[in-house]
Amino acid sequence: MRAVAVAVLAGAVFAGAMYRLERLGRVEVSGLAVFDAGQLAVIVAATGAGVVIGRWRTPVSLVAVGVAAVLLTSTLIGLWVRSDAVRGLVIGIAYVSCLILAMVAIAVPRARRSYVRRGWELAFAEAREHEARVAQAVSREREAMAGEIHDGLGHRLTLIAVQAARLSLDEALPERARVELQRIREHAAAASEELGETVALLAERSPGAGGSLSGLGIEDVVERARASGVAVDCALAPEVAASVNDYTHAALMRAVQEGLTNAAKHAPGAAVRVAVEVVGDEVVLRMRNALAPSPSSERGGHGLVALRHRIAILGGTLDVEEGADFVLTVRLPCAAAPSTRAADLGSSRLGVLAAEAARAERRHRRVARQAWLVPVVVAFVLGVVAAGYFVYNTVASVLPPERFAAIAVGDSHASAVSVLPPTQMLDAPRSALPEPAGAHCEYYESAVSFFERVEVYRVCFADDRVVAVDTIPPS
Repeated sequence: MRAVAVAVLAGAVFAGAMYRLERLGRVEVSGLAVFDAGQLAVIVAATGAGVVIGRWRTPVSLVAVGVAAVLLTSTLIGLWVRSDAVRGLVIGIAYVSCLILAMVAIAVPRARRSYVRRGWELAFAEAREHEARVAQAVSREREAMAGEIHDGLGHRLTLIAVQAARLSLDEALPERARVELQRIREHAAAASEELGETVALLAERSPGAGGSLSGLGIEDVVERARASGVAVDCALAPEVAASVNDYTHAALMRAVQEGLTNAAKHAPGAAVRVAVEVVGDEVVLRMRNALAPSPSSERGGHGLVALRHRIAILGGTLDVEEGADFVLTVRLPCAAAPSTRAADLGSSRLGVLAAEAARAERRHRRVARQAWLVPVVVAFVLGVVAAGYFVYNTVASVLPPERFAAIAVGDSHASAVSVLPPTQMLDAPRSALPEPAGAHCEYYESAVSFFERVEVYRVCFADDRVVAVDTIPPS
């Protein structure tokens, strides 16, 4: 209630102040009325008040209360002072119009900038969350790969250690060979133990997607999906098992598992067709399922992003097509091996968003510069044109005394026009002398005068004849 009372009081004070400013009257320069100081003061004061209200971000409800107070006060002032309540209301509307226009000119761009800034903040927050989820998914995929490397390589190191130990006990071998084989066994056992410790430290993995596939084949992954209710039609070429190494086999199983999980999540009830074949020195996996009639409300994860990263590390590709069906295609070398360089995850969403934000900021600055520059240039051009016209008219409207003396009452219009300059002077002193009845008069200066008035010559015509020739002295 206090804010409403303040708004009412402010509106009443504003209306009273505008009335007092309005009474300032006209200001004259060199005897010529140039502008109405009261009206100018009202426009400036009302506009300034609107700018202040717009910058303070005053609530619209308080602005409405203040405007109502202004209109009511102006109506009462019109009734008591001007004896015309309607006129007072109209003048109050004029006050309020200046105020509101200035307020809107300040508040609307500021609100738009705030809205745009909030949009960019939300976009960056979503992008940071997306990047974090992608990094987490990729980290889990790398942990799974680390565990699979440990399982496969550890198993081979264990076999080497066992074979070396067995051979070191063979008495048919020379003593030196048995000693070397014993050292090989010890080194292999130590390497297997260090590999396990390193993977554990780096991955800190718990049993998950990768671990759950240990010791399984592609058929086992498919059977698990069928047992959970997914209709799967699997065509596995018989030469696949003998053609791929452990890395490729593990990646294929992860791809099949991820594809079946996505189908069950986003297209429940849809049949999934799985085909795996060897093409040259590559193995190709294709998974196809119909899209759901309506999009799933469940939020999508980042399994495909992590899987694409894993396949890229092994030198393969993962492609996704969404048309009538969802098609997942994986191509991997049969003898894949992890690359020594990190696979490219593609353009960072944060990087793309930051670049777009920078471009938007540059566009905004360019538009803002143009918004200021265009009116300035237009005003400058208009000023130059006006100044040029003023100079031209001042010079071209000069009637030298000797030529003016050649004009006499009774001369024909044609003979007088041949002596007169091409244009009349600006701001002619028409009120200095009464014009003859039925005549029209033209005014010319006796010399070039930009700011101080000199003698002015008046020539009046009626019925194509000169009817008056007068000299108006400087005021």
